[in-house]
Amino acid sequence: MPARKPTVRIATPRLRTQLDEKTLTVDEVEDEDRLTDLALTDQDLGGLLAEHLELSGCRLTRVNLGGSDLDKLILVDLEIDHCDLANARWADASGTRLAISSSRLTGFAGSGTNLQHVTVRDSVLDFSSFRFAKFVKVEFTDCRLQSADFVSADLTGTVFRRCDLTGVEFSQVTANGAVFVDCTWDGTRGIGSLAGATIANSSPIDTLAVTIAMASALGIKLGDPDDSPEAGPGSS
Repeated sequence: MPARKPTVRIATPRLRTQLDEKTLTVDEVEDEDRLTDLALTDQDLGGLLAEHLELSGCRLTRVNLGGSDLDKLILVDLEIDHCDLANARWADASGTRLAISSSRLTGFAGSGTNLQHVTVRDSVLDFSSFRFAKFVKVEFTDCRLQSADFVSADLTGTVFRRCDLTGVEFSQVTANGAVFVDCTWDGTRGIGSLAGATIANSSPIDTLAVTIAMASALGIKLGDPDDSPEAGPGSS
């Protein structure tokens, strides 16, 4: 009997039992600020602009960060729940031990991000961009990623579980050891770059969608046996 593969364990955020409740405004946050051990709830930080900002050991609940531009952001031990990150631009950000749940990341731009030990659950990431990003022990579960862009991202070992990958772009990714379980694949592009990944679908419809996308990437036309040319005279 073959040995079972070890389970990839994703570390959870390490937060203090008691966090300091704090109210912030966009004008109070400056470049290179370090915000630690805070609980931010029901706050509007939409359009926040800063460089080299660090958030460590914090819990964000129903916080609006939509349209924020946070270059080289540093995130460590963070819980993000029911937050709005739509159209946020977090280029070259780094994140370690993050748990994102039930949040909106439509149009999120995270090019060049480096994420380690991250879970993203029940969230919407339509039209998000993770070009040239690197993922280490990252799992997306029950997420919608329609038309997301992963061009040239390193997805080694990343798990996508029950995610909607309709129209996602995977061109030039590195996907050795990546796992896709019961995902939706309609119109997915660049699927030929997923060499080394495992795709498992319990739905025949989703399996067919993968087959069609893979055949298209390889330039193979799928036909019906009834439409094939009949054997002519002299055929064996």
